[in-house]
Amino acid sequence: MAVIKVIELVGTSNVSWEDAARAALAGAAKSLHGIIKIEVTNWSASVADGEITEYLATVKLHFIVD
Repeated sequence: MAVIKVIELVGTSNVSWEDAARAALAGAAKSLHGIIKIEVTNWSASVADGEITEYLATVKLHFIVD
């Protein structure tokens, strides 16, 4: 039987929301192992002068606890 922990992270990107979600996963994978799923819970963006300047993806990251 496995125990799964869920944490919430926000990834950012200057390119896209998808890239922001990937950034959240890549950042977490540097210190966590056993990641099995990410769930995107929110998309948002920073805006300046009527243009998107940064994409943000809020994700719930699921990983197996040793």
